[in-house]
Amino acid sequence: MLRFIHPAYLPTLFNALHAIGLADPGFNSLADITSCPGTDTCNLAVTNSTGLALALEEVVREEYPHLITSSSINIKISGCMNACGQHMAANIGFHGSSIKREGKVLPAMQIVLGGGVDPDGKGYIAERVIKLPTKRIPDALRLLLDEYEREDHGRYFNDFVRQHGKRYFYQLLKELARTDNLDDRDFIDWGNDSVYQQAIGVGECAGVSMDLVSLILQDAAEKLELSGEAYQAQALGDSIYHSYSAMVIGAKALLLSEDIRCNTHRGIINDFQEHFIDQQKLPLDRSFPELVLQLNQQPPSLEFAATYGRQAQDFVRRVFAYRQQNGGGDDKLVIGNYYRA
Repeated sequence: MLRFIHPAYLPTLFNALHAIGLADPGFNSLADITSCPGTDTCNLAVTNSTGLALALEEVVREEYPHLITSSSINIKISGCMNACGQHMAANIGFHGSSIKREGKVLPAMQIVLGGGVDPDGKGYIAERVIKLPTKRIPDALRLLLDEYEREDHGRYFNDFVRQHGKRYFYQLLKELARTDNLDDRDFIDWGNDSVYQQAIGVGECAGVSMDLVSLILQDAAEKLELSGEAYQAQALGDSIYHSYSAMVIGAKALLLSEDIRCNTHRGIINDFQEHFIDQQKLPLDRSFPELVLQLNQQPPSLEFAATYGRQAQDFVRRVFAYRQQNGGGDDKLVIGNYYRA
């Protein structure tokens, strides 16, 4: 901030700033994206948030110049879940993650919508919607802005989000989440020219430099919520998959709480059977693989989706109870290879 500048000198100052690229319009608007340093400097980050921010700003300036002065939408990006970029307080937020595909890892972003403080002063935490390869995030932004403008771009963006609900936006963006049509660029993060390699260490950021088992458990609970919403919408395949994810994520949380590495879904399922079911730590009426992998034997149906959803709810409830009975309130450091799954 430059203070106490005489009004007569403002044109000269503006021209000087413009010459070095510091006078673009859109301060504190859609074209002014907040991001943490990401993998540029932080060892905890898993994606390059600054590179993505520049790419999204270019999309806004070149394709949506009429929205540059809009203050009804803001975008914030964090390189990991710790939210140094304040993504959970954004109308449109992203946090760094990764996706595994056939033994390879590609950089990804979790999209969250509807956070921030409304014009009437009421605050909201953004809701997670979907995880996409990071190179597809510009297309995701285009879909969101086009849909917003198609209806009514004059109203506050969060009103638009709350009117439709996160299920609507999940369906809108779902095609971009496909991993059967990846190309080479999807495996290269923004601002890089080499294939992505995930490496997590101790961060230098303002966030907490740890991943918490409790947060992973909350992720399992959210998958249950998504399963219920999908079932109500009769999206049976989605409902069944979210139930499956809830059980795998819940199992992963308990494995990490006992320092057991998690690398693949199959590994999580087998390790949970060995370390928790076989040792009678968390008894079930069947083996864990039999419980979780029912979706491979059953076609999607209302009856199976409902039954499988109830079984997932019961399993996650048992996981929460086990965690609470065995020192559940303690924060658990699970960085590096322990959290790659």
